[in-house]
Amino acid sequence: MDLVSVTELHRPRTRDEAHEALLAGAVPLAGGTALHGEAYLHPAGAAAPPGEDTPPLTGLVDLLDLGWPDVEALPDGGLRVAATASLRTVLDHPLTAELRPFLHDAFSCLLASWKIWARATWGGNLCAALPAGAGTAAACTLGATAEIWTPDGGTRTIPAADVVTGPGRTSLAPGEILRALRIPAAAGRARYAVRRHSLVPSGRSGSVVTGRLDPDGRCTLVVTAAVPAPHVLEWDAAPPPEVAAAAVRDLPHWYDDPQGHPRWRRHVAGIAALAVVVELSGGPGTHSGTNPGQEEQS
Repeated sequence: MDLVSVTELHRPRTRDEAHEALLAGAVPLAGGTALHGEAYLHPAGAAAPPGEDTPPLTGLVDLLDLGWPDVEALPDGGLRVAATASLRTVLDHPLTAELRPFLHDAFSCLLASWKIWARATWGGNLCAALPAGAGTAAACTLGATAEIWTPDGGTRTIPAADVVTGPGRTSLAPGEILRALRIPAAAGRARYAVRRHSLVPSGRSGSVVTGRLDPDGRCTLVVTAAVPAPHVLEWDAAPPPEVAAAAVRDLPHWYDDPQGHPRWRRHVAGIAALAVVVELSGGPGTHSGTNPGQEEQS
């Protein structure tokens, strides 16, 4: 949609200029796909509370002008991915080769054309805070941490799972900027699996369950799309599939929108959790890396 209320485009050359514009009420712009696709965003990037009118969006801050490197190798073997790196850039970068099968399957849970993949940014997907955010699922499953610039010139880090707090809501304070996602070196040695459900094959995800099995046996499941904010479940060893499914079904809150009823989402998420653990544990049809995050009807 056209952003007809925008009257200012800020093109900062320094970090201070970016913070200043954001504190004045402008909205960060990277790929722009969420800003042009969702009408309910507040200037701070959060959804308007029920019953409250959404104030007009009048200013944009183009973060691409800050010129962040897309992907950098860290001294500990991990990766630093700029929040402004597009999904396609992340997938095609040589440094992400070990993670590419999982990232492809996870990003494929996003209802988007190849043109959106070339523009939508991984960081922007988190900051849009849509329950069906495929970038959120990928970051949480990898055990990534979010590097956040604060207006006072400092930097804070939090787990990627703590960035999204609800539909259209994040834990970013006014003026803060998601600078990068830091992926630990161990992520490249893990096994992954992805399961997605939607009401129709070409519809937005109604449930996404992703899993990681580390070399030391530690198992992580991440539930997104079916819940208002990502849920991360962890075990010291891969649990029996039925236990994992029960743990997912016991989650307290399920999302309700036209993409699926909460009871349906709870049901298919439990089925997905069972399948993910079976695959991670070496069940039939599994392989090193991931299983394609195919769309499934139920």
